[in-house]
Amino acid sequence: KASTLPARVLFLNRGVFLTTAGSEVLDILRELDATGVTVLSCGTCLEFFRKRDDLAVGQVSNMYETVETLTGRYRVVTLS
Repeated sequence: KASTLPARVLFLNRGVFLTTAGSEVLDILRELDATGVTVLSCGTCLEFFRKRDDLAVGQVSNMYETVETLTGRYRVVTLS
């Protein structure tokens, strides 16, 4: 396990499939969520892919929250 955990993990575009029913990484994301890492999925993306009702971990986010996270509220942003 990592010694330093992120404050937030954002899932955008097709990344929201990782936070919805059937994802192979749900157990890992639930562990992160349980340790206090905020798991956020783009609400617009969930709607576009018709996955909002399938969200299995974390919370639905909006553009304001995403932009706030990416533009300075947090010290380090890593994209992968």
